[in-house]
Amino acid sequence: MELIPSERFKRTTKYVRAFIILATIGLTILFVLLLSLLIYAKILGPPPLVVPQSTLYYSDNGNVIGETDNGQKRYWAGMESISPQLIKATVAVEDRQFYTHYGFDIKRIGGAILADIKAMSKVQGASTITQQYARNLFLGHDKTWSRKLNEAFYTIRLEMNYSKKEILEGYLNTIYYGHGAYGAQAASQYYFGKDAKDLTLPEASMLAGIPKGPSNYSPLDNFEKAKSRQKVVLQAMKSKNYVSGKDIAEALRTSLTLKGEHGTVTKKTAPYFQDAVKQALKSQLHLDDRTIELGGLKVYTTLDETQQDAAEEVLSNTIPKSSGIQASIVAMDPDTGEVRALVGGKDYSESPFNRATQAVRQPGSTMKPLLYYSALENGFTPSTTLKSETTTFSFDDGHSSYTPHNYNHQYAEGEITMAQAIALSDNIFAVKRTCSLGNSHWSIRRVDSESRQRWMRSLPGTRYVRC
Repeated sequence: MELIPSERFKRTTKYVRAFIILATIGLTILFVLLLSLLIYAKILGPPPLVVPQSTLYYSDNGNVIGETDNGQKRYWAGMESISPQLIKATVAVEDRQFYTHYGFDIKRIGGAILADIKAMSKVQGASTITQQYARNLFLGHDKTWSRKLNEAFYTIRLEMNYSKKEILEGYLNTIYYGHGAYGAQAASQYYFGKDAKDLTLPEASMLAGIPKGPSNYSPLDNFEKAKSRQKVVLQAMKSKNYVSGKDIAEALRTSLTLKGEHGTVTKKTAPYFQDAVKQALKSQLHLDDRTIELGGLKVYTTLDETQQDAAEEVLSNTIPKSSGIQASIVAMDPDTGEVRALVGGKDYSESPFNRATQAVRQPGSTMKPLLYYSALENGFTPSTTLKSETTTFSFDDGHSSYTPHNYNHQYAEGEITMAQAIALSDNIFAVKRTCSLGNSHWSIRRVDSESRQRWMRSLPGTRYVRC
C-alpha cells in the first residue's frame, strides 16, 4: 500500500477546511439575505389586490340596465359563489401542492429544469397559482430575469400577508379565460350562460383548462383541443382524489351547451338616466371617474323600466326624428322625489347631451297648460275672471312671500278671463289660480303692518295675498 506523504495530506486537509469555511460563510450570507428579504417583505405589508371590475347599474326591480368596463368583463365572485368543482379542477391542473407550499413548488421547479435541459428549450412551466396571481396583478408576461425576480418577491409578499383562500379567490377572479372574459364569473356567463356557482363537473373541467392557452383551448374556437384539455384536467382531479374514474367517464360523455355571449347587459337601458346617475355619484358621493367606471360598483337606482319605456315611446311618437326639435322627459314620484323615468333627447347615440339635467333652461310658462287643465277639472271655465295687478303672495304661514311679475311688468290692472290669461301668459292670474286650487278659499287683503304699508306704497296697486 502506498502511503500519502504527510505534506500532501496536510495540503488536502487545508483545502477541505477552506472549502468548509467558505461554504459556511456563503450559507450564512445567503441565510442573512433571505431573512432580510422576508423581513423587508413583511415591513412592506400586503400588496394591493385591486383589479379593474365592471360596474353594474340596476333598475328598481333588480334588473341590470347598464355596465361599464374597459374591455375586460370581470365580476368579482367570492369563494362561496364559485362552484367547488371549478375550484378543485383549477388547483388540480394548475398547482397540485397549492395548499402545502409557501408560494414556490421546489420539486416542480426541479422537474421543469430537468425537462428543459433534456429538450434544450423551455418546454415545461413551474409557476404556482400564487406566482401566476402575482404576475397577473403587478407584472407583464415578458421573459426577463428582472420580471422573474419581481414575480418571486411579490409571491413572497402575497404568501406572507394573505391566506390561501384569499389568494385562490383572487386568482380565480383575475385569470383570463379568453374572449374578453376575466375571472370565473364572467367566463361562466360567457361560455355557459350561468353563474360560476352553478357550474357542473363537465363545465368546470372544461373551463379550468382554458387559461393554459385561451386562444388554443377555447371550446368555441377549437372544441377538439378543448375536449382533450378537459380530459387532462379530469385526470389531474383524479390524482388528487377529487373525482373517480366513473365521474370522469360521465363528464367526458356529457354534451355541453355553449353560449358564446356576454349576457350581463345586452343593451344599454335609459342611457340619459345612467349619465345622470354617474353625475350623482361624482357630486354626491365624490367618487372619481375610474372608481365609477372600473370599481366593481353595484349601483341600485329608482328607474322603473315600464315607465321608462313609456316615456321613450311618447317622445319618439311625438317628436319626428327628421325634425330638428329636441325634447326631454322626467317622471318623479311625488311622494318620495324618486326619479322613475328620464329621457334627455331623441337619440342618445346622436347627441348624449342631457336636456333634462344639463340644459340651463327653466320650464317657464310650459307648465301653465297643466295648471289650467287642473283648474278645468275642478269646476273653473275659460271665462272665469281674476284681477291682474302687482300682487305679493304669502305662504308658509306668513313667514315667506313671493311677488311674481309679468313680462315687461305689464298688467291688465283689471279683471281678465282664464282664456285671456293663457293667451297673454299672465303670471298673476296663474299664481292666483294656484292658490284657489290649493286651498278651500283665498283672500286679498291690505297689509296692516306699518312697515309693510310703507313698502306696499312704493309699489302702487300692489296687493298682499295669503295662500
